[in-house]
Amino acid sequence: MKTKFFMRGKSFFKSILILLNIGVIVSYIITCCSPFINTGEDWFLAFPGLVFPLIFFALVFFIILWACLRSKWWWISLIILIIGFQQIMSSFGFNLPKKFSYEKEQGILRVLQWNVSNWDESNNKNGKSYRPKMMDLIKEQNADVLCFEEFFESKDTTHYKPNISTIAKMGFTSHYFIPSKKYGDKLFSGIAIFSKYPIIDSANFSFNENDLGEHLLYADIKVSDKIFRIFATHLQSVHFNPSDYQSLHKLKRAEETNFRESRTIVSKLKKGYESRYKQAGLVSNKIKESPYPALICGDFNDVPNSSTYFKIKGNLQDAFLQKGFFLGRTFRFISPTLRIDYILADKKFTVTQFQRLKVPYSDHYPVEADLQY
Repeated sequence: MKTKFFMRGKSFFKSILILLNIGVIVSYIITCCSPFINTGEDWFLAFPGLVFPLIFFALVFFIILWACLRSKWWWISLIILIIGFQQIMSSFGFNLPKKFSYEKEQGILRVLQWNVSNWDESNNKNGKSYRPKMMDLIKEQNADVLCFEEFFESKDTTHYKPNISTIAKMGFTSHYFIPSKKYGDKLFSGIAIFSKYPIIDSANFSFNENDLGEHLLYADIKVSDKIFRIFATHLQSVHFNPSDYQSLHKLKRAEETNFRESRTIVSKLKKGYESRYKQAGLVSNKIKESPYPALICGDFNDVPNSSTYFKIKGNLQDAFLQKGFFLGRTFRFISPTLRIDYILADKKFTVTQFQRLKVPYSDHYPVEADLQY
């Protein structure tokens, strides 16, 4: 009797494990299909991609578990894992960590990408702004090109220090700044490209989404006898407010959230996916039209498993994947799986170094790469 009861319990437990394994497999397959899905329309299929690394590790767990139990499910899960090779290679950096050398070799173009969150100016009234430390950090990097999203500039020097002139004193003699938001006639926010080399041409393209979005822009820089096109962009954000982050925190801790909170979060995610899918198409086309070797820096607001990422990346190389390690998270909140800030470069460049600077000055970490042409 006890043996029969034990066998039934064992069979039930195995059935539960199989159902969980199937759930992981389905999520994994959906994520693998993301690059080929129109997430502007089928936006809900992009959700598993937000936690793809967790799904990956869950699948690895089941492979090990079934192998130990000598069940055929181990090779079924293994085959599924191999099918997602493209997603694995786009999500993880497999390079051994190395200390970033600030001494530049000859022929190196050092690029720094950072969503600076308005230089933390929102805290200025409380005297807690990180702006001085952010400026010091930038100066220490000895970069040649800076790409900033949510860049803030003020003509009202009684309350805010000018940022363009401060950066110019670091040797960045050329810049291209396109405000996407104006607060009165003295405060501006948008995307900026700074260069120690001459900018010989520039242009910007509006996504025509809403007054909360930023643009795509480029600057052609001349380095000796070569010309490179530097793109910078900030794709549609989900615009989570503090209450949304609180709701997400509750979900992470399995605490109760009300229907309205959940619906608001889903609605914002949906809008983001719809907008970014269209925006990525424009960005991809402009990169293909470039007559010069190009690179793009930006806050894509989407993970490496997304159709947004693959559409923009095209034939470019991801600096993180070339020299980075593990997940490379760039957004400090919500989840450790969110790498949404990128430096993508033409394959005519060789990525010699990459680093992510883990500093608490913005909601995004800056990323930096050395590119040799």
